[in-house]
Amino acid sequence: MNAIYIVNVIRHMLVSSNTIDKESSPIHQHTNLRIHHRAMMASLSKLVLSAQSAHDDARILSECNELLSTVKHFVSTCQELLIPLVPVDPQFVQTKEEAEPPSVVHSNRYSLQLNLAENLETMGISIQDSAGTIMTYVNNCSGDDKNSLVVLLFTHFRNLSNQTGLFLAYLDETDFSSVLEQSEMRDLKQGKQALADALGVLFIKLQAMTSEHIEDFNACLKATREAAAALFVPIELICASVLHLAKKNRSNSNASSLQMNNKKMVSIEEKKESTIAEEIEEEEEKKAEEKKERMVKEQTEEKKDRGESVIPLERHQSEIVQSSSERPSIVQRSQTTPSSDKIKKFFGDDAPVAETVNTKPAVSERPDFLQYDYGPNDIVFNMEGHVKGGTLPALVERLTMHDYFDMNFINTFLLTYRSFCASSDLLDLLEARYNLKCPEGLTEEEATIWEEKKLKLVRLRVFNVLKNWLELYYNEDDSVLLDRLMEFIETHIRTTLKFSNGQLESLIQKRKEGVAVENVGLKKMVLTLPDPPEPILPKNRKRAKLLDIDILEMARQLTIMDFKLYSSIRPIECLDKAWSRDDDSVAVNIRASIEYCNQVTSWVSDVILSQQDIKKRSVMIKYWVQVAEKCRMLNNFNTCMAILSAFDNSSVGRLKRTWEAVGARTNQILQQIRKLMGANRNFTEYRALIHSVNPPCIPFLGIYLQDLTFIEDGNSNELKKNKELINFAKRAKTAEVIREIQQYQSSLYQLKPVEEIQEFIKSNLLSTRDEEQLYNESLKIEPREREDEKITRLLQESGFL
Repeated sequence: MNAIYIVNVIRHMLVSSNTIDKESSPIHQHTNLRIHHRAMMASLSKLVLSAQSAHDDARILSECNELLSTVKHFVSTCQELLIPLVPVDPQFVQTKEEAEPPSVVHSNRYSLQLNLAENLETMGISIQDSAGTIMTYVNNCSGDDKNSLVVLLFTHFRNLSNQTGLFLAYLDETDFSSVLEQSEMRDLKQGKQALADALGVLFIKLQAMTSEHIEDFNACLKATREAAAALFVPIELICASVLHLAKKNRSNSNASSLQMNNKKMVSIEEKKESTIAEEIEEEEEKKAEEKKERMVKEQTEEKKDRGESVIPLERHQSEIVQSSSERPSIVQRSQTTPSSDKIKKFFGDDAPVAETVNTKPAVSERPDFLQYDYGPNDIVFNMEGHVKGGTLPALVERLTMHDYFDMNFINTFLLTYRSFCASSDLLDLLEARYNLKCPEGLTEEEATIWEEKKLKLVRLRVFNVLKNWLELYYNEDDSVLLDRLMEFIETHIRTTLKFSNGQLESLIQKRKEGVAVENVGLKKMVLTLPDPPEPILPKNRKRAKLLDIDILEMARQLTIMDFKLYSSIRPIECLDKAWSRDDDSVAVNIRASIEYCNQVTSWVSDVILSQQDIKKRSVMIKYWVQVAEKCRMLNNFNTCMAILSAFDNSSVGRLKRTWEAVGARTNQILQQIRKLMGANRNFTEYRALIHSVNPPCIPFLGIYLQDLTFIEDGNSNELKKNKELINFAKRAKTAEVIREIQQYQSSLYQLKPVEEIQEFIKSNLLSTRDEEQLYNESLKIEPREREDEKITRLLQESGFL
C-alpha cells in the first residue's frame, strides 16, 4: 500500500509540472531535467518491483533512500528552471450507470441471476484447470532444460491471464446495485482483489525464473507452484459470493413481486402457480447440485483407484457463507495435462516435449469428448505457438475454444477476417458453435461434464465474440445481418444466457439507428489538464495573407485537419490494398488522407514558385521549413513529410540560386528533418522515434501503406504446403500494422480550430497548379544554365565582373 501511495504522489507531481512523459516540453528542452527524470523513474520502478517481490526490508529501505534522493534532484532542478505548476485533480469519471439510482435497470450490464453464477463457476473451474496445468508442469520438471520450461509456463500463463481478465470483466459489468448492502459484497470485493494479487504474484515468480543468476532453481519452482495454487481460493470465494448474492437478489425480487401482487389483488390461483414455479425451480437446482456432487465423488473414487493423492473436493454450499476471516480450503479440480500431440499442435512439430517436461502424466488424460473438434491437419502452428494457418471452421473453433482464451488471436481474427471470409459465413459458424451437439454414446455423467466443461464455455466465448464484433468491428456493410442475428439471439442466447440482460439486442438496435457505440463498463482516468492554448490570430482574419499567419498556428491548424482525416481510417480500409483499387467508394478515408498530403505538397510548391523575386522565394522556403519543424514538435509527422516532399520535388529542388539564399540555419533545420524522415534502411530512425513518442501523434501514413503493400504482395492468401489452409500468419502481420495505426487514433489533440485559417488553407489546397505547370514555372524563374554561365553569374554577383 505504501508503494502505491508513493507512485500516486510522484504521478501527481509529474502531471502538475507537465513532465509526465519524456517528450513533454520541459524535459525535451532541458538536458539536466531529462537526466534526473530518467533516474527518478528508474528508482521508482526498482522500488515497485522490490515491494511486489517481497524483498527484505533492508533492500526496500535502500531503494526508498535512492528514490528520495532522485526526487530531490528532480524537484530542485525544476525550481532552478522555473517550471510552472498547474493545479490538477486526477479522478475517475462517474459513468451514467454509477450515477443512476439502484432501482434503475442497467440494460448495458449483466443481470445478477443464478444463471450468471453458474456460468461464472464454469469459468472459474476453467481458470483453476489452467492454474493446475502450470502446477503439473512445475511438478514434473526434470531441470534439464530450464529455458524450454519457462517458455512453456509463460505460454500457459498468457492463457490463464486472459481467462482471468475475462472472468473479472464479467464481474465488473454485473449489476450488483440491488445487493450493495449485503455482507457478501465485502467477500466479493476481497476475492476480486485477492485474485488480481495472486495473478500478479504468479507473474513475478515466473519472471524471476528468467534470471540468469538464479541460485536455487528448485526454490523458484516451489514459489511458482505456491503462487499458482493461491489462485484457487479467491475463485472459490468469488463464485460462492456471487451465488449467494444471486439467490438473495431473487428472493428480494420475489418479495417485491408478491408485495406488488398484493397491492393489485392477485388471485389465490396465481399465487399458487407462482409458488409451484418456485418449488419446481428449487427442485431443479437441488437435482443439479446432487448431480455435481455425484460427479465429484466419482472422480475422487477414480483417483483413489489409480493410487493418486486426493484433496477433499468441496463445492459452494448455499447454506454456508464463509466468513472473510476464514481461509477456504483449496479445491482440487480435475486437472488436464496436454498430451504430446497437443503440445506439438501448439508449438509445432519440433517442440522439445521430452526435454521440457516428464512425458508421464501426473493425472488422467483429457477425455475424448473434451478434445477439439477440428482434425490434426486442419490447423498449423509455428514454433512460437501462434496460429500459422488453418481451415475456416478450425479458425472459428480457435476463436471460441473452451479451454484456451487467446485475446491476441481474437483481435487479429476480427480485424482481418473480411480478407478471407464474409461476415455471413462467420455468423453461420458462430451459430453452429453455439449450438454444439453432445457427442453420441456418452453416459449421463459424461454428458454433464461435457456440458459444464465445454458447451457452457464455448457459448460464453461466442457471446463475447458477438459482443466485441458489434462494439468494435462492425461495418455498415454488415447491416443486412442484424435482423438475422437478432433472431438467433431471441431463439437461442436469450434462453441459455439469461443474465446477458439484452446487451446484444441493445447493441443491434444502436447499429440499426446509426448511433455511435462505445465500449462501456470501463473506468477511464481523466486528467484535469490546462485548457488548450489560445490560438495566435492574425490582425485581419478574413483577409489574411500567408505570412500574416503565425508559423506555430499554421502548424496547429494543419494538425487539426490532418488528425481528423487520420482518426477516421477504419481497419477494413487497410485490407487487400483497398486504397489502390479503381473503385473510389472503398477506403475513402485513406484516399482522403493521401489526397490531403498531395495537396499540401502542391500548395507549398506553388507558393514558393509564385514568387518571382529570389528573396521572396527564400522567405517562403524559410516559412515552410519552420512550419514543418513545428509540425514535427507537435508529433504531426504526416504533414511534416508532406511539406518535406515539396522541397524535394523536381520543381523546387532544382532552384539552386534560391536555396543558396535561404541561409545556413534554415538549411540545418531542414537537414535534421530530412535525416529523421529519411528512407535509409527502411526509415529506421523515424520508426525508432515513432515508437518512443507519446500521443497525441499523427504518424506518416505512407510507411504503413508501404508495409501493408509488402505484406499483401509478399505473402500468399493460402499456405504454400497446403492450399486448403488460410494463411493466418499473413493476417497477423497485417493486424499488427492496423493496431499500430489505431493506437494513435484515440488520443485527441488539445488544440482550438480557427475557422478562418482553416478556410484559408482549404481554399489554397484546392487551387494549386499541377506538376507540369509548376515545373514550367520553375524553369521560367530559374532557367537552366551551363557551367560557364553559372561561373559568370557568380562572379557578377560577387562584384568581380
